[in-house]
Amino acid sequence: MSAYIIYNYNITNTERINELGPLSLKIIKKYSAQIVVASATQILEGSAYSNMVMYKFKSMDDAKAFYNCFESKELSKLRNEITEGFAVLVPEYKI
Repeated sequence: MSAYIIYNYNITNTERINELGPLSLKIIKKYSAQIVVASATQILEGSAYSNMVMYKFKSMDDAKAFYNCFESKELSKLRNEITEGFAVLVPEYKI
């Protein structure tokens, strides 16, 4: 079953935000992830941050391996310096 990692965040350092994308691409490729969403959000209800990135993985194990790998942890340090928000891991919903 597929799984998704979703980052929802506000940008706190606009000068450095463009560093994240290129650094992410190598890790995404290594773990065969697919970028599903990478854009500003339009909030329809409730509270949320202004930007979202969503990656799709073949399985929960693949998503966890991606999130817990050394490269991703290093990237998290940068992300936490220049954004505020959260990351969640969710399984695909199937009927």
